[in-house]
Amino acid sequence: MVFFGWGSKSKSAPLDAGRALVLRYSYFHLFWILRLSWGLRYSLATATEAGWATRPLSDEEAMQLDAPSRLSLNLWWRFGLLLWAAVAVVAIVIGNLTR
Repeated sequence: MVFFGWGSKSKSAPLDAGRALVLRYSYFHLFWILRLSWGLRYSLATATEAGWATRPLSDEEAMQLDAPSRLSLNLWWRFGLLLWAAVAVVAIVIGNLTR
């Protein structure tokens, strides 16, 4: 049984007929619940006769398409691992201060 993992994934949302917005990101997880994601990159996928053609979007193009509100990761998937690490550090500090 694997308790940790890493890699990259993508999510997509249709923009109109024949075009889709794609979000690609890298991640590390513990127990499939605690996850840290980084490197969010948007691209535009266009349907062609040969399949889907994708091209990366610049930050300006992504903002013009309103990419962050159409397609994003929730806070738990982005920073879940860091949130629990921060809670552990605060608990240790409080525990040491009360001694």
